[in-house]
Amino acid sequence: MDETAPYAYFEDVNWGLLRLWGNRTGKDVLDVGCGFATTAQFIQSRGNTVVGIESNEQAAATARTRISEVLHADLQQAPDIGGRRFDSIIFADVLEHLPWPTGVLRKYAGLLKPDGTVIVSLPNIGLWSVRLALLVGRFHYQDSGVLDRTHLRFFTRSSAIEMLRSAGLEPIRRTYNPGLMRPFVPLAKQILGGKEGDPAAILESKPYKLYLKTAYPIERVVARAWPGLLAFQMIFEARRA
Repeated sequence: MDETAPYAYFEDVNWGLLRLWGNRTGKDVLDVGCGFATTAQFIQSRGNTVVGIESNEQAAATARTRISEVLHADLQQAPDIGGRRFDSIIFADVLEHLPWPTGVLRKYAGLLKPDGTVIVSLPNIGLWSVRLALLVGRFHYQDSGVLDRTHLRFFTRSSAIEMLRSAGLEPIRRTYNPGLMRPFVPLAKQILGGKEGDPAAILESKPYKLYLKTAYPIERVVARAWPGLLAFQMIFEARRA
């Protein structure tokens, strides 16, 4: 893996996080590491106010076309946002990119309203494909997925809960995104988008739309039997203990 190569950003919707969000409306939301705001725009469209924070300038520029406000800032430092407080703070596949995620959670928890919650999505290092590769002595980074080459931290369900509790947060809800087909996504990105291709190529493709209608519901049912092995992403909602 060429560590000097530019990192290819691709759009992805966190369907599990949206299921957990449900029909909540009228909420003030802070999306830390919002990326292209592909998921955040769904939450805003349901009648919520979303502020995004993004460290990548290109991604921030795209996000500004989708949600009401985006700050270009270092994610590891909770920014000065004029004393505002939030009903929910979202970390969707962000904390694994940071060297000290527990400390970051503690900082941002201070921006919650008294009854506010934190929603965290993390890749599951216990996914079947990673376990199978380790059995044959393989641990190779990729351009996306659980072994994304920009990941600094790795989590199982138990270590994710331990991190939340170390940050003074207690999980109250949890769900997941299934991972039976997810190991094949890097190949799909190469075919549909390429390293320099359209970030939205997969989301807009006919094969992906067909997958959501047919295979994805089946994946969810199967993964429910053993999420520690079959879930690609673990999603937790927690409040201050």
